[in-house]
Amino acid sequence: MPTTEDIPRKHMIALYYCYPPAPGIPKDNLEAHKLFHQEICTNLDLGGRIRVSEEGINGVLSGTEDALRDYEARLRKEMLKIVAVDGDDDEGSAGCNIDDGNDDPTTEWLDIKYCHLRNDIPMEQQLFDSLQVKITREVVSLIEPTPQNQGKNKGKRCRQRRKQKRKEKQMQEKLAEMSVAGDDESSKSTAKLAAAAKEVVNIEDWRNNTPAQHLSPEEWNNKLLELAQQEGEGSFQESEAVLLDTRNIYETRVGHFAVPNLPTMFPNTRKFSSLPLALNTEEAAEALAGKDVFLYCTGGVRCERAGTYLRALSDSNSGAWQGKEKPKAIFQLKGGIQKYLETYGEQVEPKSDDDDNAQCLYRGKNFVFDQRRTDPVIGKGITSKTAGASPERVESVGQCIICSKAHDDYDNGFSPCDEKEARCCRCRVLVLVCNDCRPKVRSCGEPEKDNATDLLCGRTACIDEGNVSENVETIRF
Repeated sequence: MPTTEDIPRKHMIALYYCYPPAPGIPKDNLEAHKLFHQEICTNLDLGGRIRVSEEGINGVLSGTEDALRDYEARLRKEMLKIVAVDGDDDEGSAGCNIDDGNDDPTTEWLDIKYCHLRNDIPMEQQLFDSLQVKITREVVSLIEPTPQNQGKNKGKRCRQRRKQKRKEKQMQEKLAEMSVAGDDESSKSTAKLAAAAKEVVNIEDWRNNTPAQHLSPEEWNNKLLELAQQEGEGSFQESEAVLLDTRNIYETRVGHFAVPNLPTMFPNTRKFSSLPLALNTEEAAEALAGKDVFLYCTGGVRCERAGTYLRALSDSNSGAWQGKEKPKAIFQLKGGIQKYLETYGEQVEPKSDDDDNAQCLYRGKNFVFDQRRTDPVIGKGITSKTAGASPERVESVGQCIICSKAHDDYDNGFSPCDEKEARCCRCRVLVLVCNDCRPKVRSCGEPEKDNATDLLCGRTACIDEGNVSENVETIRF
């Protein structure tokens, strides 16, 4: 008879973030809290990355499901202690004890998802082989650092800042050319864009604005389906709602929401800290002003900051938003795409031929920042059964940059840890290249190959994809 040790233990990925009630984690408690994570994770044999800041924590860990759930239980108790230390012990969450059977207040501000491993690559290649816990300025970085708050990484951040300034200068030169070539109206628009590029990081106290309203996956689905039905065949200008994908361009290439009759705005950024610039463009202001805005991202943490910033930006009446109406309401998908697909997605291998997942509004894969690259649970939001679905959108979301064939695997069947992903030879951004075309191109870091051309993100040239604010686009499905 097999013993407990003989039974295989299920390994998973835990994706989580936490924004405890203000004032958050006391500054003098950060080192102790960092040590808490290091000790617990080491004892439970967990690997991954954890960011600890005064405003909260953000992490992704791998290990057995039992160990991860043990970690979660200890983390919730630890966060209650921290809140109690800096809060009122006689009221609210400070007096609650999870073991007493009381309602756990941490469920309101600690969001954790348990993610499955892929079955097409070895398990051990999907787990973190080390643990990194570091103290950071923010849970997730939305605003580029300034010389005043650079801290330990001053040298690296100075280089990043110089690079950003070079890009801004290039943008100004491009805008100046547009101004000379255009009429008075285009000149005014150009001036607004130039001002926006300078003002985007200067909104004071934007974190103090009201965050987006959370919607559960069920609430999200019901609300969007109702709006989609109301929109019917209405014109784009008359849309009452718009979705906003706050992720980066290489993430949206393999999966995104596609709600019939409703537009989706794609900032098409390379990194999250470029989102403020994208939101402060004419394209974004026109698409979002006066609308119900529905934000989504991988797990929800980026939307926590994006929703707050969007509200502050629209309230500022500056840059591209000068004279524009504020969004009527701002919502975010609680738990992000990951939580949504737990309810409406399906495994890569279909459950049955008769399985109808038409209620799912997400199509494609969910890009993740761990050893898997993409989560195995996918969405089939647009199928041949969906009314009005165009043929090209029934297949895979992504497509090969060379031949346009449906393709959504950056690694071409290899494990991400093998580091054989396709990247632009100049700017290193991830690029989709199908298995047939892959031998014909040389990816960044690869040696010269006979009869192979350099892989470039613009196919024939590097366009520094994701690093130009003009990449913002709004698509109606």
